Amino acid sequence: MSTASRLNCLLLTVCVITAGFLPGGAACPPLAQATETGPQLHTPQTNEPQIKKTERTGDVLEEVPEEELAPAAVQLDLSKASPLIQELYAATRETKEQAILARLAKAKELVENGADLKATDLQGRTALHWAVFGSSYNTKPKNLVAYEEIADDMIAHGIDINREDVYQDTALDYLMYSPNFEMQTLLIENGATSGFLAASNRFFKQVSDESAENQTAALSMSRKADLSPGATLSVRLNVSVYSDRSRTGDPLEGTVTYPLCRDGEQIACKEGELVVPPGTRVNGTILFAQKAADKYSQPRLVLDFSNIVHKNGERSPLYARVIDVDNARETVRNNEILGIIQPHAGKKVSVAMAAVSIANPLAGYTLKGVQTIYGLSIRREILFPAGTDTQIQVLRPSMLKQKISWAGWPRLPVTAELEQLVQTAPLRTNARNGAASDLTNLMFLGTRNQLITAFGEAGWIEADDLGVGSAVKTMQATMRQTGYTSGPVSALLLEGRLPDLVFQKSLNTFAKRHHIRIWKLAQTYNGRGVWIGAATHDIATTSSRAYTKWSHRIDPHIDRERDWVETDLLFVGTATAYADVDRPAAPRNASNATGDIIVTDGKLTVVELARAKEPRKDKSVSGLTSRR
Repeated sequence: MSTASRLNCLLLTVCVITAGFLPGGAACPPLAQATETGPQLHTPQTNEPQIKKTERTGDVLEEVPEEELAPAAVQLDLSKASPLIQELYAATRETKEQAILARLAKAKELVENGADLKATDLQGRTALHWAVFGSSYNTKPKNLVAYEEIADDMIAHGIDINREDVYQDTALDYLMYSPNFEMQTLLIENGATSGFLAASNRFFKQVSDESAENQTAALSMSRKADLSPGATLSVRLNVSVYSDRSRTGDPLEGTVTYPLCRDGEQIACKEGELVVPPGTRVNGTILFAQKAADKYSQPRLVLDFSNIVHKNGERSPLYARVIDVDNARETVRNNEILGIIQPHAGKKVSVAMAAVSIANPLAGYTLKGVQTIYGLSIRREILFPAGTDTQIQVLRPSMLKQKISWAGWPRLPVTAELEQLVQTAPLRTNARNGAASDLTNLMFLGTRNQLITAFGEAGWIEADDLGVGSAVKTMQATMRQTGYTSGPVSALLLEGRLPDLVFQKSLNTFAKRHHIRIWKLAQTYNGRGVWIGAATHDIATTSSRAYTKWSHRIDPHIDRERDWVETDLLFVGTATAYADVDRPAAPRNASNATGDIIVTDGKLTVVELARAKEPRKDKSVSGLTSRR
């Protein structure tokens, strides 16, 4: 092998290894060209800016110095609040230390001059709430001392330390996840209590004239609650939330997407068993938000869903914690959403890079630039846009002030013709090597355009085709722990054919995503086209020992994904009816082509699509609001 060829191989290997570490994809430097006088190296050119700290707002990167706070995402109208509350609110919207201190100096002066400490804003919050909001995420010692001094003065002047806002939260509740121990200590020493912890006592007084004297009695009484501990609700965010740009106390709103019955979340509730129907609005607040202090720290975010909001505006209390954010790279621990720590190259990759730098200084300079750009520009802060799906769990019992009626999702009649169509439909897909793989579990009635519109309006996008370009993007997304919203799926065949359509829905990680492959069948039903799909939920990525091939591991209970897809389309309104049809011939336990276990009840869900408009021509995610 010539010197030029060896150098080409070396640089190509380095390019492939490092491609996964680049923020926007990497173009390999030009390879050595063999000439009569030997290899001639071309100096690689790059116009990529050196960005220290950035945050993404839309498609624009705004530089945010590390010592400053990021601009607030939400501006509230507190024009009718007291001057003291207005000043403390303004301090929470400042980003520079001196500006914050100036606001706090004015607030302290107002307190000393007899400001109205009984005044509240429209959310029932006192000036003490707002002092706590600002202190909860600030890390500058001068700011923390100034906030504590104001709180101490207000307590000394008689402010109600345990006043609850409309989200049932006292000032102390907003410090449960904050590292500001000085403010916590100040409040506790002066008798502060938590509205969340007092919720059970309020419930017991509401349902009985007697208090719960022991644990057994308390458990028995809690079973009478409409919202009982352990119940879960699927909630889709109506607003965007951030670790760096949301502020403690910002409003939060979402919509229930899945019916809650007495026996848990179900597609359909038994007669009289409905608790909360889909479409119900819930609201709450940001209990805590803090950006990562450095590359070794995690961004943090705590969402507090506090009320079921009825159509007439009346609120029923909801005491819940977040237990999952669908397809998120972040982890949830004790209600706290924790972002990722900045990824770093492994030891083997670092040694390989060092060896290349010694062997070829030019390649070393290129790699150093790659590492520098990557290390400074990766977006680690938590960003959940409107449309993000979360799951919350009830922790404290509470009663609904209104009983909500709902007829349920419309049912599609199961005729003999439909039964025959389902029983004769293909059961299994196959890999290219012929191995049996995913089970079919959904059937759609409609046109191709109606399918594309149905999934598009629900926030799904079409997957990219398999190829070199998508393979590189897959590697980048996996190694950088980022999303790839149009990432390809492995090739599966149904009766020897590749799928006609492939849709997927993800958030900010390639490791987790909902996806479905769909094939057109030759039959029709009531004059409508018939399509059959195989839907699974990717929950993790795996790789071969040599890290040369990436694949996904699926949730073995594929009925969950079947029901999730069906409910997603029904909620948005792009599906008009459904029917579950038994398939006696379907296996109840199986495995796919990569060895993942599959568990199912064997049913196939038939979904009737709305007669929709022409589909969107772009691949952008549409708004995720119901049109029902």
